[in-house]
Amino acid sequence: MFGLPMEAKEVTPQDMENVFPPDDILEKWHRGEEAEWPPLAPEPQLRFEVGTYVLCRVGPSDWCPGQVAQLWYREPNWPDGAFAPYKIKLDDGREIFAPADMDEIIKLNPDKQQPNSSTASAAAWGGGPGASNNAPAAWSS
Repeated sequence: MFGLPMEAKEVTPQDMENVFPPDDILEKWHRGEEAEWPPLAPEPQLRFEVGTYVLCRVGPSDWCPGQVAQLWYREPNWPDGAFAPYKIKLDDGREIFAPADMDEIIKLNPDKQQPNSSTASAAAWGGGPGASNNAPAAWSS
Protein backbone atom coordinates (compact mmCIF):
# COMPACT_ATOMS: atom_id res chain seq x y z
CA MET A 1 0.00 0.00 0.00
CA PHE A 2 1.28 3.41 -0.85
CA GLY A 3 -0.05 6.88 -1.25
CA LEU A 4 0.82 10.10 -2.97
CA PRO A 5 0.33 13.48 -1.31
CA MET A 6 -1.80 14.82 -4.15
CA GLU A 7 -5.14 14.40 -5.86
CA ALA A 8 -5.49 11.65 -8.51
CA LYS A 9 -5.85 14.21 -11.34
CA GLU A 10 -2.44 15.67 -10.40
CA VAL A 11 -0.54 12.35 -10.58
CA THR A 12 1.86 12.09 -13.51
CA PRO A 13 3.44 8.96 -15.01
CA GLN A 14 6.75 10.13 -13.53
CA ASP A 15 5.17 10.29 -10.04
CA MET A 16 3.97 6.70 -10.43
CA GLU A 17 7.36 5.54 -11.67
CA ASN A 18 9.05 7.13 -8.64
CA VAL A 19 6.82 5.52 -5.99
CA PHE A 20 5.35 2.36 -7.53
CA PRO A 21 7.28 -0.94 -7.52
CA PRO A 22 9.02 -1.70 -10.82
CA ASP A 23 7.74 -4.47 -13.12
CA ASP A 24 10.27 -7.08 -11.94
CA ILE A 25 9.10 -6.69 -8.33
CA LEU A 26 5.44 -6.87 -9.34
CA GLU A 27 6.13 -10.04 -11.36
CA LYS A 28 7.84 -11.69 -8.37
CA TRP A 29 4.93 -10.80 -6.12
CA HIS A 30 2.49 -12.15 -8.74
CA ARG A 31 4.39 -15.48 -8.71
CA GLY A 32 4.22 -15.52 -4.89
CA GLU A 33 7.96 -14.89 -4.51
CA GLU A 34 9.49 -12.63 -1.95
CA ALA A 35 10.94 -9.42 -3.29
CA GLU A 36 12.40 -6.62 -1.22
CA TRP A 37 10.65 -3.36 -1.87
CA PRO A 38 11.03 -0.54 -1.20
CA PRO A 39 14.83 -0.82 -1.32
CA LEU A 40 16.59 -0.60 2.02
CA ALA A 41 17.89 2.79 3.01
CA PRO A 42 21.66 3.15 2.91
CA GLU A 43 23.53 2.68 6.17
CA PRO A 44 23.56 5.95 8.12
CA GLN A 45 27.00 7.42 8.67
CA LEU A 46 27.91 8.05 12.29
CA ARG A 47 30.14 10.92 13.37
CA PHE A 48 32.23 8.98 15.89
CA GLU A 49 34.14 5.71 15.85
CA VAL A 50 34.77 3.23 18.65
CA GLY A 51 37.43 4.72 20.90
CA THR A 52 36.48 8.36 20.32
CA TYR A 53 36.47 10.50 23.46
CA VAL A 54 33.13 12.25 23.82
CA LEU A 55 30.97 14.25 26.19
CA CYS A 56 27.49 12.86 26.86
CA ARG A 57 24.46 14.68 28.18
CA VAL A 58 23.32 12.96 31.36
CA GLY A 59 20.90 15.61 32.60
CA PRO A 60 19.26 18.87 31.59
CA SER A 61 22.59 20.68 31.67
CA ASP A 62 25.00 17.98 32.90
CA TRP A 63 27.68 16.43 30.68
CA CYS A 64 30.00 13.52 31.47
CA PRO A 65 33.16 12.55 29.63
CA GLY A 66 33.44 9.06 28.22
CA GLN A 67 34.57 6.95 25.31
CA VAL A 68 32.53 5.34 22.53
CA ALA A 69 32.54 1.60 23.28
CA GLN A 70 30.22 0.26 20.57
CA LEU A 71 28.38 1.34 17.45
CA TRP A 72 24.75 0.39 16.81
CA TYR A 73 24.00 -0.70 20.37
CA ARG A 74 20.75 -2.46 21.20
CA GLU A 75 19.05 -3.92 24.25
CA PRO A 76 17.60 -7.47 23.97
CA ASN A 77 14.08 -6.25 24.77
CA TRP A 78 14.03 -3.52 22.10
CA PRO A 79 11.81 -4.05 19.04
CA ASP A 80 13.40 -5.53 15.92
CA GLY A 81 15.36 -2.92 14.04
CA ALA A 82 15.72 -0.58 17.03
CA PHE A 83 19.29 0.57 17.66
CA ALA A 84 21.05 3.38 19.47
CA PRO A 85 23.95 4.83 17.49
CA TYR A 86 26.43 4.59 20.38
CA LYS A 87 27.16 2.78 23.63
CA ILE A 88 29.47 4.88 25.79
CA LYS A 89 31.63 3.96 28.77
CA LEU A 90 31.66 7.07 30.95
CA ASP A 91 34.80 8.00 32.85
CA ASP A 92 32.91 7.44 36.13
CA GLY A 93 32.38 3.76 35.14
CA ARG A 94 28.73 3.92 34.07
CA GLU A 95 27.72 2.57 30.67
CA ILE A 96 25.04 4.45 28.77
CA PHE A 97 23.77 4.73 25.22
CA ALA A 98 23.16 7.79 23.07
CA PRO A 99 19.68 7.55 21.56
CA ALA A 100 20.62 9.83 18.64
CA ASP A 101 23.76 11.09 16.91
CA MET A 102 23.39 14.81 17.58
CA ASP A 103 25.46 17.43 19.42
CA GLU A 104 22.66 18.00 21.93
CA ILE A 105 23.21 14.42 23.19
CA ILE A 106 26.80 13.44 22.35
CA LYS A 107 29.68 15.60 21.19
CA LEU A 108 33.42 15.37 20.67
CA ASN A 109 35.45 15.96 23.84
CA PRO A 110 37.81 18.82 22.92
CA ASP A 111 39.93 18.25 26.04
CA LYS A 112 41.08 14.73 25.04
CA GLN A 113 43.59 13.58 22.44
CA GLN A 114 41.58 11.45 20.00
CA PRO A 115 42.76 7.95 19.03
CA ASN A 116 44.14 7.10 15.61
CA SER A 117 41.06 6.93 13.36
CA SER A 118 42.18 3.86 11.40
CA THR A 119 42.55 1.89 14.64
CA ALA A 120 39.20 3.14 15.90
CA SER A 121 37.59 2.39 12.57
CA ALA A 122 38.79 -1.23 12.63
CA ALA A 123 37.50 -1.61 16.18
CA ALA A 124 34.12 -0.15 15.27
CA TRP A 125 33.12 -3.20 13.25
CA GLY A 126 34.70 -5.98 15.27
CA GLY A 127 38.33 -5.53 14.33
CA GLY A 128 39.57 -4.23 17.65
CA PRO A 129 39.69 -5.24 21.28
CA GLY A 130 36.39 -5.11 23.09
CA ALA A 131 34.39 -4.11 20.04
CA SER A 132 31.56 -6.12 18.59
CA ASN A 133 30.22 -6.20 15.08
CA ASN A 134 26.76 -4.89 15.81
CA ALA A 135 25.87 -3.31 12.51
CA PRO A 136 22.15 -3.70 11.94
CA ALA A 137 21.63 -6.76 9.73
CA ALA A 138 19.66 -4.71 7.23
CA TRP A 139 22.82 -2.72 6.47
CA SER A 140 25.16 -5.69 6.13
CA SER A 141 25.88 -7.13 2.74
